[in-house]
Amino acid sequence: MTVVNKATDNMQSIKSITEKVRAGNLDALEIIEDTRQVISETDGGIKAWQTLDWDEVDRQVEVLVSNSNWRSLPLAAVPIAVKDVYDTDNFVTTYGSSIYSSHRPSRDAKLVSILRSLGAIVVGKTVTTEFAYWQPGPTVNPYNKKHTPGGSSSGSAAAVSSGMIPIALGSQTAASVIRPASYCGVYGFKPSYGILPLDGVKPLAPSLDHAGFLARSLEDIKIFFTAILGHEHFSQRPLKLRGKTASELAVTTLSGAWEMVLQRDCQQAVADCFAGAKSRGSKFSEEVVFSDFERLTRDQTTLMAAESVQTFEYERKHEFQKLSDHIKNLLEEGSKVTSTQLAQARIPIENPKEFEDRLFCNADILLCPSTLDTAPLLGTATGNPLMSRAFNILGLPTLTVPYGLADNGLPLGVQVVGRRGNDCSLLLFAEKFLTKRR
Repeated sequence: MTVVNKATDNMQSIKSITEKVRAGNLDALEIIEDTRQVISETDGGIKAWQTLDWDEVDRQVEVLVSNSNWRSLPLAAVPIAVKDVYDTDNFVTTYGSSIYSSHRPSRDAKLVSILRSLGAIVVGKTVTTEFAYWQPGPTVNPYNKKHTPGGSSSGSAAAVSSGMIPIALGSQTAASVIRPASYCGVYGFKPSYGILPLDGVKPLAPSLDHAGFLARSLEDIKIFFTAILGHEHFSQRPLKLRGKTASELAVTTLSGAWEMVLQRDCQQAVADCFAGAKSRGSKFSEEVVFSDFERLTRDQTTLMAAESVQTFEYERKHEFQKLSDHIKNLLEEGSKVTSTQLAQARIPIENPKEFEDRLFCNADILLCPSTLDTAPLLGTATGNPLMSRAFNILGLPTLTVPYGLADNGLPLGVQVVGRRGNDCSLLLFAEKFLTKRR
């Protein structure tokens, strides 16, 4: 039943690839041939990929190595997967919908363009739920094919988990990076709202949409994120990613009404992770009881529905019959949102610091479950997004850390939440104080 790690020995980390490339000990074609072999041997049972075109990949390699300085690029010849809501000018981009089954954008999404200029090779497009919402694609969980990989970054999570690719782009409007990463036993990182560009990404709710990525190691996430932030795109609008050193950060845990429906293994993983951080010398503060959690969850749901009416205006008017019932129901829900309800739901977007201060109190880092449960059985949806909605509407940086397996053999994840703009400190804290237990 379990196919995880079948090919991970063949798929090198970003760190390993870039070090060997710079030293002249590894060529781009070797990397791509290894990647092609792993995917061909593994994906038949996982169905993580929406589009693969190896001729196009070979053309990318030719362009890359034609640059005499290609080996010095930060992500030289690193193979990446791109969730199929990001536009790519050399791959069909379907957004998970039959409406766009032959759609070829005229240009890359901005983040894809940045990654190519840093030396990365786009191997293909990974399966997404329809328009990054609820309707599942064909992808299954690598740990157990009877279970969902989560969504909406389903293919990205499964491709990374099964060793087909070292890192993949995802996106999140509610829980679409954190949840599938947790369900598939990999790291998932969603930076603070607005840090990574979303130009050329199919929107669901622009006030809530985030870019993010999934990887098998925290080190690879740091290398990837650092490379992106070093691109000239960010020198034109410098980022102020404030933060303390890892040892200065105070960590706490979060409690709430959701604990009543929380799977026991998920709660225990947080307790163990918190105890481990304290034993390694982390500062800590009292547990936070966040009374706004339910309110923010409702606001996120309302805002996502209301904004979808605008973002899917074309599909609603011209291709309505091709939409799933999930999208139709979302549009119906959004059309019923009154101006008063919308204004109320936007308060956290317009005053995030007020809610953030109440959430963190005296702490800098929160630990809580990534999900309410381990990956559910395959069905008409991809799992409950409750544990990420409140953090997403506040635009907070979040990371899910794989933390062993539950009694049912499925992965557990611990969610690490930082203050907005403290993205780099969040990663440093996780590196110093949180460990992966398999």
